[in-house]
Order: sequence, then C-alpha cells, then structure tokens
Amino acid sequence: MADLSMLIQEIEALERVQADLAGIASRDDDARRADLVELRRKLSAQIGKVGTVAEPLLAKLGDPALLETYRLKYSAMRSAAAAHQAKWPAVLLGERPDEYRASAEVVRNANKEFVGWMRETIKLVRDRG
Repeated sequence: MADLSMLIQEIEALERVQADLAGIASRDDDARRADLVELRRKLSAQIGKVGTVAEPLLAKLGDPALLETYRLKYSAMRSAAAAHQAKWPAVLLGERPDEYRASAEVVRNANKEFVGWMRETIKLVRDRG
C-alpha cells in the first residue's frame, strides 16, 4: 500500500499546483508572468509524477478497462493543459482576460474530473486491498 500512499501524495501535490495556477489570473503584479512560467513547469513535472506512480499501480490491478479509463482521463488532463499553455503563453497574461479565463476553465474542469476520478479509484483500490 506504499504505492497507494505515494499516489495520494502526488494527487494532493497536483491539486496544490493547480490551485496556485488558478490564482495567477487574478493577479496584476509584475511578477505574475514569471510565476506563471514557474508554476507551469511545476504542473508539467507533477503531472509526470502522477503518471509515474499511477500507471504501474493501476496496471497491477489487472483490470484493462480501468487502466484504459485512467489513460483517457490522464491524457485529457495533460492535453487540456498543453492546449491552454500553447494558446496562452505567459506574455499574453492579462490580455483578453475573458478568453483567458474561459480557456483556463477548460483546464480546471479536466483537472477536477481527473482528480475526482482518481480519488474514487483510490477508494476502489483500498477496498480491493
């Protein structure tokens, strides 16, 4: 169950980075662009850490449908973040705020869906345990 504890920690760290990113859009200070770049790096690294822990843990369960669902949700979360970052480089932060917020909302929804699904899956893994 050490893998499960590690997965929980990585999911919680992912949520923290996502929350920090959500706060950037409401700021108007000079440091926000640099902070956005750094938080995006942290997000990318954290998404990778989640995948490194979750993929083998879920594969061990021997449930191909569960693993496929995980991969689809994980990919959707990664893709949403990548598309948003490509469309909204840090230098554009503060420009067209309504469009930025709408794009960021897509990312937040994908993140919430993934994290919610992972939390439910973690409960299932514990129950099988």
